[in-house]
Amino acid sequence: MRAGLQIILHFLRSIFVCETCSEMSDNNEHEMVESPLKETMTLLSRTPKGQIVYDRDPLEPIKQSTSNSKSGVLLSENIFGRNPAHSPEKSIDSQYFQHQYSVHHPHPGLNNRPNLLMDIPVQHTEKSINQFKWQQELLMMRNTNQLDETTPVYNLSNHGIMQLFELREQQRLSTATSFMKKIEDFKEVSRRSDEEECLRMKQELEERLVPKRESQVDVEMIIQRLQVEARKRFQQEKDQIDQKLKEITSIQEKELQEDMKKKTLELHIAEAKRRKGISSSKLESLLKFLDESVTSCQERDSFLQTVQMKLDRVTALKTQFQVVVNNVNHEDPLNSAIRSENIVKQIEDLVEVIRDDIAKNNAIVEEKNVLSKRQQPQSALPSSAVMPITSSAVKQEHRNDQLGCLEKKTCDSNGGDEDLDFVRREDLVVYSQLQAELRQYEANTVAFSGDLSLKTLRFELQKAVLHPVNEISDQSGQHLQDKLDRLRSLLQGNAVHVGSRMVRATEHPGGLEYCTNLLARRLVAQGEDQVNVNPKAAFPIAAIITELWLEFPVFGRLVLAHFYRQCPYLVPYYLPQQEGQSNEDYYKSLGYRYSSGKVEQQPTYLKRMSGVVRLYAAVLISLPRRNQPHPHGLEHAWRYLAALLNLSPRNDITAAILVEFLTVAGSAMSKEYGKQFQKLLHLICTEYFTMIRNVTPKGSGGGPVTRLEEFLHESITKGGISAPAGQLFPRFW
Repeated sequence: MRAGLQIILHFLRSIFVCETCSEMSDNNEHEMVESPLKETMTLLSRTPKGQIVYDRDPLEPIKQSTSNSKSGVLLSENIFGRNPAHSPEKSIDSQYFQHQYSVHHPHPGLNNRPNLLMDIPVQHTEKSINQFKWQQELLMMRNTNQLDETTPVYNLSNHGIMQLFELREQQRLSTATSFMKKIEDFKEVSRRSDEEECLRMKQELEERLVPKRESQVDVEMIIQRLQVEARKRFQQEKDQIDQKLKEITSIQEKELQEDMKKKTLELHIAEAKRRKGISSSKLESLLKFLDESVTSCQERDSFLQTVQMKLDRVTALKTQFQVVVNNVNHEDPLNSAIRSENIVKQIEDLVEVIRDDIAKNNAIVEEKNVLSKRQQPQSALPSSAVMPITSSAVKQEHRNDQLGCLEKKTCDSNGGDEDLDFVRREDLVVYSQLQAELRQYEANTVAFSGDLSLKTLRFELQKAVLHPVNEISDQSGQHLQDKLDRLRSLLQGNAVHVGSRMVRATEHPGGLEYCTNLLARRLVAQGEDQVNVNPKAAFPIAAIITELWLEFPVFGRLVLAHFYRQCPYLVPYYLPQQEGQSNEDYYKSLGYRYSSGKVEQQPTYLKRMSGVVRLYAAVLISLPRRNQPHPHGLEHAWRYLAALLNLSPRNDITAAILVEFLTVAGSAMSKEYGKQFQKLLHLICTEYFTMIRNVTPKGSGGGPVTRLEEFLHESITKGGISAPAGQLFPRFW
């Protein structure tokens, strides 16, 4: 009630102020009442239950339809743009609303209403300040008679004004209440958030600082252990599955490989059987041809003595062939077939050589018969009827004349039955045959060697021979096998790589013979050039020579011929100086080298000859692969050593070649011949070494003699001869 009364009093006071201020000037009053009334109209428009609702521009005229009162106020047009703070009527508050009790004197004004009420003192609060502002605005109101027709008129009844102030107060209170409620809500939310954050931080600190109970630690450890065990078990199961898959795959692969191997083995067995049959048929035809050739030979008894070694070799190869054919190798059946084919090839080459020898012998015998007939008086024939003599027959006759001359010397000096002092007769025959074959072979390659149009081909073939030969070493079995394969392919007439080109020895007639002779000569020359510098190099070179000799017998005979040409002491043959032969020719025949007309020094010559002897001895003890028979094995070492001891020693050279030969071949010969070799070694230590000392001039260096003496003393002290350094072990390759 009190609040309602205060509002009524304020309203009446405002009416009084309006009447009092009606006489003020239009210019000042027009601006003073505009802004408060605009605020009042805005509040009325927001009132949900009021009687006055503004849904248009507040500057447009609206009418009050709910009141019968005809009283009202007239507001100026710019009332809503006025700023009371800058109004010239700023002093009205202090002029009419002092904080004291006063009585308003009657003053003509709006509707001539008397003002009999006293002002109630109001505190300087926000509420009182707002009331004063309304009072100032109402003081600015003036009579509608003073306005023109264009000024909008707002008719407000007393009841509407009272409702206006009530709504304003309610809205103010509700706004303040809602604002305070929002503040309270914000504080509550902030408080709760702070509490939750503190609780969370407290829990974290407790987890960090407060130790866990033993039960919790045990539970966590158990969980971790179970997890680790589960992972391990899973991994084990996975590994087992992978292992089983691998085993299954491996078993399947093995089964496939076994099936393939079985099928391949069956095919190889069939192929080996077929090839062995072909080799057997070929061998039978060769032996039949050999028998026919021997049967047709004239003066057979005397001729067979010269070719008896070859015939024995054919017999040995035939026996070996039977062993190889009957031996069935289930792991590698083709190996026996290949070996049988190689044996047949060797027999074929030997049969060809024997056939040529028989043909030459028959030609010589026929020539002799013709000459003997011509010498008879009753058989005078014209010169045109004489049979022409071939060049080969002339060469053979010249060779026989030389042999006859040597035999004549032997008969004159030794009664005709003993060997020569410088060579045995059997060895001389072999030497002469090999040198004749070598000269014939070289003559067959003269056309190829002298053709200028084939210079490029010869150069490529030389590289195909020299490169593998120079690369032979005991680096590894694979390395040595590679060099053997390249040289074998060349001698077989296959195409081989020479740089970026492919070359074949059979591209031109005479090319294969040229390569074969060149290879034999270069391998023997390695003894002079490489073995005398590096003694261990003799054994890989000897292994290559042995393997090629097994497959190509002609190549082996050429190698032996070059050995005898380079070092005649390997026959053994101490060449004598012939009548009319110059010293230079004689020394060259012994193997000396000449430079600018001067013969090389004796130590250099002995060192080169020692290298050749070492290489030859390495060939004799070399072990062929796959247990094949050696084409020139230890039996030749025994023959050579026995023949050497049956000749009178020479100064330096005999001691040099003997110590080198025993160093390389002595151990193998001791194992092979046992006590017989020990007797031979005892003979060397006692009698033969004394003979060597007797032929050694006094005051000479005696280097080879000293080395031989030291070697023999060491052998006697150790009770045997040690194996040579660098010898390849049996399964090297």
